[in-house]
Amino acid sequence: MKILFILDLYKPHIWWVEILFENIISRLEKKWHRIIILTSKFNKEVKEYENFSDNIEIYRVWTNRYNFMFFSILKWIKLAKECDLIHTTTYNSAIPSWFIWKFSWKKVVLTVHEIFWKLWYRFLWWKGFFFKQFEDLIFKFNFDKYICVSNYTKNSIRLAYWIEDKKLITVYNWVDYKIWNNDNYKKNDIEKIKKDNDLENYYVWLFFWRPWISKWLEYYIKSIPEITKSIPNFKAFLIVSNNDKKRFNFIDNLIKKLNISNNVILKTSVKYTDLWKYILASDLVIVPSLAEWFWFSAAETCALWQKLVVSEIASLPEVVSWKINFVNPWDEKSIAEWILNFYNNKYLKIPEKRFLWDDNIEKTLNIYNELLWK
Repeated sequence: MKILFILDLYKPHIWWVEILFENIISRLEKKWHRIIILTSKFNKEVKEYENFSDNIEIYRVWTNRYNFMFFSILKWIKLAKECDLIHTTTYNSAIPSWFIWKFSWKKVVLTVHEIFWKLWYRFLWWKGFFFKQFEDLIFKFNFDKYICVSNYTKNSIRLAYWIEDKKLITVYNWVDYKIWNNDNYKKNDIEKIKKDNDLENYYVWLFFWRPWISKWLEYYIKSIPEITKSIPNFKAFLIVSNNDKKRFNFIDNLIKKLNISNNVILKTSVKYTDLWKYILASDLVIVPSLAEWFWFSAAETCALWQKLVVSEIASLPEVVSWKINFVNPWDEKSIAEWILNFYNNKYLKIPEKRFLWDDNIEKTLNIYNELLWK
């Protein structure tokens, strides 16, 4: 089988989606499939063409994910004719992939990582209109199969865009349990993190992610004054990206306005390979959100058997396990109450959920085989 992957970005650019497809592609190669990857040349240093092995080729065209979307269609059509099947993903690659289908009549699989639908308006106000129009356009096109990363994602597509059920398949993302396993780690490493960050003798909750409005981090920060009334030795450890300067400054100014700087540690980044140390060095982890389709942060925290306070929203109840307290993300009093419940050892205990690579790959291959057999 020869498969064409059309992706906005690919390695050496690294984020969750790139890691996901890198692992899918490497496992497909092990099953003797031929792979062609077409992606954007996102910086000048990466090569336009690479032959990673006898079975994997990568083509990089244009200069970013946006002009890649509009101006590389002739290259795509040429490569599509050589392949048996096309696999693409939301958002930017989806529309051109549909046009390639029209020219080549190859089967196209679309992985849907998220849809916001009317939430675009909530998060971006009037600007959300343009993002929603773009999303609407994608789902007006007809793909052969839609891989959904959770049941919540599948149901959202069904309700928002009336895609027929036989085309929608849930294939959960994976968690790398070789990395996210607290049996692998030494207590000395965790104690060092506590010492280096002045966390010793404190009751610590950890937040790590972007500070975008959908994460609703400000409500958690507003709950801190109430928490400190009952837990004087409380510390909020925030690992917050400062790529979005406006949101980062908003969070920083909110901390100062509430006069809680002594109870907050604000860090802009840590190495991904060190993140487990910060999770295990904390007493619990916070995952605030208003919209998630499969959140690695929550699933990976649970894989470490760490306690988790999480919004009872979207796919989060679907992916979390172990010691959990669900909160209303709009209500700082509710947030404070449930954090105090953890402090007093009151929580839900949800049976373990595991998201395995083998399951992901086998379901993906079954989709390919079904389409090609048809």
